[in-house]
Amino acid sequence: MAADVMMRAVAENLWPEARGWLAMRGVGDVETLRHIDQAVSIEAEAGAIRAMTAVWFRRALAEDANAVLKIRDFVDRFGAERGSRTHNTVSGSTVGTLVQSGTIGTFHYNAAAAPPDPALWMPAAETTAVALGGRHDRPYVERDADAELDALVRGGGLVLVTGEPLTGRTTTAWAALHRLADHQVCVPPPGTDLRTLPERIRDRGGRCVLWLDDLERHLGDGGLDATLLARLTTMGVLVLATMTDTAYDEHRFGTSAHARLLLSHARVVELSREWSDAEWRRLRQHDDPHLNAVRLFTSLSITEYLAVAPELWAEWQWARRPSGRPRGHLLVRAAIDLARCGLRRLLPLELLREAHEAYGEDLDGSFEDALEWAVRPRLGLTGLLTEGKRGWGAFASLTAEAERDGATPPVPYAVWELALAHNRGAVQPRLRKELRARADAGEAEAAYRLGCLDGDEALLRTAADAGHVGAAGELGRLLADRGETREAEAYLEAAAEAGDARAATLLGMLLRDRARRWLHRAVVNEDARDLEAAEHLADLHLGAGEIDEAHYWYLEVVHTGSPRAAGSYGLLHRIWQQEDIARVWFDRAFDGGDRRYRDAYGDIMTVSQAESQLRVEYEEAEPGTQGVHATHLGAFLDNQGRPDEARAHYEEGFRLGDPYGAFRLARLLEKEGRPQDAATWMRKAADAGHPGARKALEDGADTVEG
Repeated sequence: MAADVMMRAVAENLWPEARGWLAMRGVGDVETLRHIDQAVSIEAEAGAIRAMTAVWFRRALAEDANAVLKIRDFVDRFGAERGSRTHNTVSGSTVGTLVQSGTIGTFHYNAAAAPPDPALWMPAAETTAVALGGRHDRPYVERDADAELDALVRGGGLVLVTGEPLTGRTTTAWAALHRLADHQVCVPPPGTDLRTLPERIRDRGGRCVLWLDDLERHLGDGGLDATLLARLTTMGVLVLATMTDTAYDEHRFGTSAHARLLLSHARVVELSREWSDAEWRRLRQHDDPHLNAVRLFTSLSITEYLAVAPELWAEWQWARRPSGRPRGHLLVRAAIDLARCGLRRLLPLELLREAHEAYGEDLDGSFEDALEWAVRPRLGLTGLLTEGKRGWGAFASLTAEAERDGATPPVPYAVWELALAHNRGAVQPRLRKELRARADAGEAEAAYRLGCLDGDEALLRTAADAGHVGAAGELGRLLADRGETREAEAYLEAAAEAGDARAATLLGMLLRDRARRWLHRAVVNEDARDLEAAEHLADLHLGAGEIDEAHYWYLEVVHTGSPRAAGSYGLLHRIWQQEDIARVWFDRAFDGGDRRYRDAYGDIMTVSQAESQLRVEYEEAEPGTQGVHATHLGAFLDNQGRPDEARAHYEEGFRLGDPYGAFRLARLLEKEGRPQDAATWMRKAADAGHPGARKALEDGADTVEG
C-alpha cells in the first residue's frame, strides 16, 4: 500500500524527499501533509503516523481524479520492490480505494476491529509551538492576554483564541497548553472523525486537552459539534482551539446552525496584532537575535515579523539549489553578509550587485530577475530584500538567523573588502574581531590580514612562516624599511618566486644596493684592487642617474682597454651631447667586440634625419600618446631656432594631454618677452599636473629647467 511505502520512507530517513516529491506534484491536502510532517518531526508513534497517511491518501483519491496515477508514481519511486505486483486481502467490510505497489484494488478490514487512530498523542509539556502549527520556535514573550487565557483554561470546556491573521493565536494558545504539565494532548488532523474520541480518551485515561488549531477545519461531518463538546466537557476534557476573526465571524453568525450553537458555548480570548507597552518591555528582557531585530522594523508587528521570519529563511535556503533560484540566493546572501560585516543600514544597489558577483559563481539568469524575486512580498508582508528611500537590505530576521546558525558559511574576504571600502568605521571593528577569531584558529590568511590591519609584525611572521605569500612580501617590506635587509631578502624572495611583482622589485633594489656596497669594497681594496668591480659600479651609478659618480668610476677602468667599459663611457658622453667624442668610444667598443651601443645607435643622425624620425613617431603614435610626441617634435624645432613651428606643436601637445607642452610654451614665451602670456601657459601646465610648472609658480622664479 502507499501508506506502507510512506512508512518505509519515514523509517529510512527518506521522508523529506518523499514529502517534497508529493508537495511539488500537488498530491493531497497540503495542510494535512504538513500535519504528518509535524508528526514525523516529533517522532510520534508509527501507528499514528500510518493512520494519518492512510486518511490522507483516501482523501487525495476522493478529491483528485489524477491522484491514482500520481500515487502510483510515488509507490514506484519510493517502494522497496519497484514493478512487482502485490495483493493484500483482509476480510471485513469495504472501506474504499487504496494504492499498493503494482496493484490498485479494494481494501477490506475486519469490521470487528476499530479503525486506526490518526491523531497525535503527547504530553502537553513536551509539545512545541511549531509542532502544533505555529510559525516560529523563538522564545515565547508573555502576552497581556495570558492571565485571562489561563483562567479560562482552568475552567475547561471550549476555549477559543481569535485574532487577525499573524497575531500569534497558535503560539499564544500553545503557551497556555504547555503550562498544563499534567495533561496529555490529542492533535487530530483536519477532517478526522471525532465521534469516537470520548471512548479513546477514556481508554487512555488521565487528563486530556483536545487541540484544534484553525477550528473551522474540524466542523464538518464527524467533526466537533455541541453534542460532542458536551460529552467531552462532562469528561473534564479541555478543548483548546484557534480561529481567525474572519472565520469566527463566518461560523458564529453564519448559516450553519450547528456551528452557531457550538461557538455560542466558546469562551473567547481576542488577540491584537499591536503590542502594548508592557509586552514590548517583556520583549526587551529576552536575549534573542530575532526578538532584538524585530525592534528595528516598526513597519511590521512583532507577530507578523515572527511569522514571516521562518518562511523567509526556509525559502532562501531552498533557493540555493541549481533548480531553484541560485542567483537570487546569492543576491540575498550578499545583503546578509554585508549586514554581518556591520553595514546595517540600507545599501546602494550597485554595492549589492558587486557583492553578489564577489562569490565567483557562474550563474544563469539576470541580476534584475534575481532582484525581482528577492523583493516579492511573502505572506503579503515583506520580501527577502527590503527597499527603502536610501537603498536595499536583507530582512532583519535573515541576518539574525545567519548569525545564530552555526552552519552559515563565513563572509568571504572579497565581500569584507567591499564593505570596508563602503564604510570603514562601521566595518573595521567587526572585521578585526572576525580576523582575530580565524587567526587564533590557525588560518594564515586571517593572520596576514589582521597583521596588515594592525601593523602586527608577529602575526605577519606567523602567516609568512606558514607559507602565505602576501604575508612574506609584507613582512619583507617591513624588515627592509627597518634596515634588516638580510632577513628581509629571504621573505621577499619567497614572495617574488610566488609571483609578487612588488616584492621582486624591492628585492632587486636591495640586492642592487648590496651589490653596490660589495663592488665599492672590491675597488677600494688597496691590497687587491679589482678594476672589473669599478666598471660594474659605474654601470650601477649610471643606471641610477648618478652621472658624476659613473664618470669617476669609468675613468678608473677605461684605460684598461675593456671594450665594454669603452661602450659605457661612450654612452655617458652621448648623454652629455658630446656626439663626436661618443662616436670615438663607440668605435673602440665595437672594434673590441662590444656591439651594444654601435648596433643600437648606428651612425649619429643628421639634423634632417632626426626631424624625420620625430615626425614619423608623431604621426604614427597610438591614441593617448600623441601629445608626448607632438611636444617632443616642438622641442626639437625650438632647439633648431624655429619657434613659430615649435609653438604650434607645443599647443597641440597640450591639447592632446601632455602638460609638458604648456610648460615648454611658457618658457618659449618668456624668451620672446611675453610674460603675461607665459604666466597663463605656466598656470595651465601647473593645473594639468606638471611638477616643474608648480614649482615655478611657487618660487615665482624663472630658473626651473624643462
